[in-house]
Amino acid sequence: MEIIKFIKDYWVQIVFFVGILFALSKFLMIIFDAIKCSLRNDILTIYDRCKDNKKITHYQLQSIQYSSSIYFRLGGNSFVKDIVKRVNNFELID
Repeated sequence: MEIIKFIKDYWVQIVFFVGILFALSKFLMIIFDAIKCSLRNDILTIYDRCKDNKKITHYQLQSIQYSSSIYFRLGGNSFVKDIVKRVNNFELID
């Protein structure tokens, strides 16, 4: 009975709080998708720059490895794994 009275007395605040939580969760999902897209774009840009002569600098390789690890933690798909495998076989220059 007390729960019903609590809901009856504070239903506006409860609805507001639930709405805020829903909006925040949608916002976070959009932010995670945007971060994944940006990381994927960075990886592809470095790969496109290095794929013709199959040479990569240490800093580019390190950037791809860090970006791909974060990308996979965020639930990115597997085509980036193929790119990382290809890049790891490139000649390392400094």
